Amino acid sequence: MRSLTVGELLGRIPVQAVPFEVLEDGRVVLLRPKFVDKRMAWLQRLLPRPEFRVRLDARGSFIWAALDGVRTGQGVCDAVRAQFGQEAEPVEERTVAFLHQLVSGKFALLTDRPA
Repeated sequence: MRSLTVGELLGRIPVQAVPFEVLEDGRVVLLRPKFVDKRMAWLQRLLPRPEFRVRLDARGSFIWAALDGVRTGQGVCDAVRAQFGQEAEPVEERTVAFLHQLVSGKFALLTDRPA
């Protein structure tokens, strides 16, 4: 996969691509299949734990919830700034880095149209 530019991440709409759980404290656990190749689906069913469980912190959980299929990456940054204020600075740098990890890990997808 080619590297995504900051402009692509800020200008496009990130959407959730994996199931998730919300814990009692409001934090999110992402559930990503261990094998994303459909040809390996048979093996996945045999595993006792067929998915990776990725626990997000409070800010990551907030960003995940902000991936609503309507907001652009810049809109997500604006929401983080509104929620966490000065504590989140530099918002764009941190949020873009996290969005890049989500997209490159296939936890989220980028689209040009609202869901």
